[in-house]
Amino acid sequence: MKAVLTFVLFSFFSQFLFSQEILLRFQPGKGENFVYSLLSEGTMTQSVMGMEQVVNSKTEVRYSYFIQNVSKDGEVEILISVDTIKTNVKSQNPPLDTTFVIPSGFKFKQVLNKFGKGISFEILEMKELPLPGGADRRIDRRSYSHNIVFPEGKIKPGDSWDFSSIDTTSGREGTTVVKTKGKYTYDGIETVNQIKCARLKLDANFSISGQGTIQGMNYGLEGEGKIVGAHWVDLETGLVVRSDTNTEIEMAIGITGQYEMTMPMSQKMKTVVNLIR
Repeated sequence: MKAVLTFVLFSFFSQFLFSQEILLRFQPGKGENFVYSLLSEGTMTQSVMGMEQVVNSKTEVRYSYFIQNVSKDGEVEILISVDTIKTNVKSQNPPLDTTFVIPSGFKFKQVLNKFGKGISFEILEMKELPLPGGADRRIDRRSYSHNIVFPEGKIKPGDSWDFSSIDTTSGREGTTVVKTKGKYTYDGIETVNQIKCARLKLDANFSISGQGTIQGMNYGLEGEGKIVGAHWVDLETGLVVRSDTNTEIEMAIGITGQYEMTMPMSQKMKTVVNLIR
């Protein structure tokens, strides 16, 4: 009797796993338009000349994908436009509580193959963003582009695959390089925002380095971080329907010039992305 029960249970779970076996492909339709919202909340702690400063921030962004073309080979051409960026920054030392809204001029074209792997990237419009204190920065394209590469074969719950990437962001103030290595694990099928999705768990580590000039002083930065969370991917189109991630960074910034100092810095950030229409 026990052997029969074990066999029945094994058969049930085998059928369940194979019923959730999927083949992921990046294949949205030509002419379709998708709008996303991004909410990012974080806390940054840094030490300057023996004094600790804690800064809390909240950023809200809306951006869109327009599928300009889909080739016979399955290559997808996307026009990505980033709308207005709204950021609130708070700190106690110095006292600060301000919200600024930046009309963004950021458009680019991304071409991907049917597995979601990037083939080409072209900036169509890029404006530096004026920030408080006279600083400028460029939008980080990694926050808005599709960057999940799917495996070629079918996957079932529990299957994992590795990925790696190198991203470079350049602006008037300098260049930053982020190198990432991680793993996705397929965790089953869920319905999110009324869309049937594959839930992909994310576990990744990254390093960050950079150098440049700010307010007449040279700087260099080095650090490491970790990202964990999940992406929910539309089974039909391969587009991300929801993303929920937590990021932790430990780094140090060294400044040379009129003043020389090293500023240790840590940051924790939670980011949620939703497909809204």
